[in-house]
Amino acid sequence: MKTKLSANLPVSTLKVGVVEALNVIVKESQDDYKRLIEKDIAPFLSPDYIYSDQKQKGVRSLLKTYGFHPSGRSRPASEFLFKDLQNRGSFNFINNIVDINNHVSLCTNLPISVFDLDKTGPELQLRVGGDDESYVFNREGQNISLKKLLVVAKNNPSSNEAVGSPVKDSQATKVFEDTKNILFVVYTSANITTDDEMNEILNQIAALLKQEAEASEVSTQIIDA
Repeated sequence: MKTKLSANLPVSTLKVGVVEALNVIVKESQDDYKRLIEKDIAPFLSPDYIYSDQKQKGVRSLLKTYGFHPSGRSRPASEFLFKDLQNRGSFNFINNIVDINNHVSLCTNLPISVFDLDKTGPELQLRVGGDDESYVFNREGQNISLKKLLVVAKNNPSSNEAVGSPVKDSQATKVFEDTKNILFVVYTSANITTDDEMNEILNQIAALLKQEAEASEVSTQIIDA
């Protein structure tokens, strides 16, 4: 793995899974994959489906460890994604890379970031957002405050700019059609996800990247902070 993700955090139950994929092709998802996604998310569209209370409490508790209050518009991305799915009544297909991210996040109830590695650089760190720190998270130019939020940030002499979090990712490093190299970061707690379970998630992402995005090299790693 070319990416180096270090942790500069207080002691916590944080467990992070990382998938690096090189030479991907960003495009519309294939019809077979779309059908698989629709099959997997069909149960979530039932009005009787109950979101995993264990996962919700576990992820929220993890973020509270650093002083952040995950609720409302600042709830974990996995919760926001589930709510959006139910409101739409269908999966929001964007491109194969984002679809993989959202598909796996919905099926695991875990927030996941995906970055363009050529925009972030290979040296990254996990840290807590500063009191006055923020970034734009969408094309409309909306900002999110990163105060006391767990973030992924650049880690080099010229920049420690935050690029993503379990809530929303920075617009500056998102994946588009010209992206070639990517990094997935899966956020969870050791209290709710074992290493074996995390490896299953990472292997699923890796397999999908090879199959759907023609990645030439894929590597995975688990980091306990």
